[in-house]
Amino acid sequence: MRGVPQAVMLTILLAALSLLLPPTSILSTSVVALVTLRKGPVSGALIMGLATAFSGVIALLALGGVNLAVGFLMLMWLPIWLLAAVLRSSRSLALAIVAGLVLGLVMLGGQFMQSADPVAEWSEILTPFVASLADVQLVESSQQATLVSLMASWMPGIVAAGFFLQLAVSLMLARWWQALLYNPGGFRSEFHQLRLPRWLSIVLLLVVLLMWLQSGTGVSLVEYALILVVVAWFIQGLALAHGIIGKLGSSSGWLIGLYLLLLFALPHTVIVLATIGIADAWFDFRARLGPRGPGKAS
Repeated sequence: MRGVPQAVMLTILLAALSLLLPPTSILSTSVVALVTLRKGPVSGALIMGLATAFSGVIALLALGGVNLAVGFLMLMWLPIWLLAAVLRSSRSLALAIVAGLVLGLVMLGGQFMQSADPVAEWSEILTPFVASLADVQLVESSQQATLVSLMASWMPGIVAAGFFLQLAVSLMLARWWQALLYNPGGFRSEFHQLRLPRWLSIVLLLVVLLMWLQSGTGVSLVEYALILVVVAWFIQGLALAHGIIGKLGSSSGWLIGLYLLLLFALPHTVIVLATIGIADAWFDFRARLGPRGPGKAS
């Protein structure tokens, strides 16, 4: 917020640092999102364009090509700029999340456009990794091929879901920064009230129905799409948990426990929160609760 040079420098430095510490990519994209949310799409595009240009020059001098800068642009800065523009114009976090879901589907389709068989490519990538696990006796040697096949078959969907979730986290982090600077407490209220449209739950049911009706034993695009929609409803379920705990004035220890469950029982907790999120779209649990004390949770 101090100026274009500072924003561009921070965007590039955090993106470069993400090559060593991948989570810092979220901070880099959040800088672009914050500028876009506060100052508009034109200012956000300026930061994004200058960051791409300077990182391209650095990559060209250091690596002999600009592929790294193009990757930063296409996978990080451009998608978050689009979502921040949607949020700024619509003032709807739910709509921005749905837009992120669409970008996740684009990422999924892009993998199959780039490669005729992305699963086979993932098998080649994962084989040495699983072999290293077998070398330290974390995996039985006889199970290597089965494990590689299972992991590779799901990787296109997992990559797309991770891309979507990273965009959502980056956008919400930028929104939180904006609230801290200009509207203290604003993001807390906005996130607590997040409710995705009901038609998205119908989409989920249709995807599940298609999954049951399809023939074949391999993992298809339908299952990959299912992962993405489940992640969207997981975000709503998480917002619901924050909203209910905040509305009841309960201790933040409940949220700490929830995130510990996500850490140690990730798939099961995600599915439970997604299911609760779908139910909330129809029954609006938060509207049925009255405040019972001062909010203590965030």
